[in-house]
Amino acid sequence: GLPELSLYEIVLLKDPVHSESEEEKVSSSSLRQRLLGTLLRPLQKDPSLPARPYVIGLTGGTGSGKSSIAKYLDELGAFVIDADRLGHAAYVPGGPAYEQVVATFGAEILNEDGTINRKVLGAKVFGNQEQLKALTDIVWPEIARLVKQQIGEAEALGKRGAAVAGQVGVLAG
Repeated sequence: GLPELSLYEIVLLKDPVHSESEEEKVSSSSLRQRLLGTLLRPLQKDPSLPARPYVIGLTGGTGSGKSSIAKYLDELGAFVIDADRLGHAAYVPGGPAYEQVVATFGAEILNEDGTINRKVLGAKVFGNQEQLKALTDIVWPEIARLVKQQIGEAEALGKRGAAVAGQVGVLAG
């Protein structure tokens, strides 16, 4: 008893100036990517702002485009800080969070070579809010400290911008 289905074809407009990395059709995503790094209005000096580099935080889940945007910002001259890499560095033997993570979660999280087995640690903390909070209370402050250290390096190099990319969502503060 349903009416006959009507099909309508909508022909998409082709973008004559698209690049290899952009969609062939006219797309607001392509336009936003082209505008990335473009000043929409002239810079105005604000004496209340510090002279250190502007910091842009890139967060999002896996596959959300953090790495692509970080690469693009790097090509524009930004100092890119990979928070995921810093997070891994915090766990290595001798790293700033290593001893406390092992003390909190036990030697059973260690591989034979003394490195932290992230799968074993993950099994202990994911699904257990209390354990996850204990881990983030140890690791996130160390990652934030490492990020601030790298922002200082960017400033020392005279960089005007720094992009922090990673899935570590709480770095501000």
